[in-house]
Amino acid sequence: MSKTAAKHPHFFDDPNTDRLMTMVMNLAAEVAVLRERLDTHEQVAASKKLFTPADIEEFDPSDDVRDARDAWRNRFLDRMLSVVQEEMEKAR
Repeated sequence: MSKTAAKHPHFFDDPNTDRLMTMVMNLAAEVAVLRERLDTHEQVAASKKLFTPADIEEFDPSDDVRDARDAWRNRFLDRMLSVVQEEMEKAR
């Protein structure tokens, strides 16, 4: 692994591969944490007989819930793609 003056260490010859790997690993970390927290919620709910996994699968969100989820997803994608966006802006 070679280090340059940049903030992040570089593992691959192509800096774009490093950027992509950083994005993938950040996403993987977020998914792992989210999966564990979701499982915790489902386990607690099932143990307290609040709802079942089938209730989750059958849930039909309202338009307001869908809108809120869409807004969150857009913010999330903006964060995920910020590395690419910064590079595109520098290239202009």
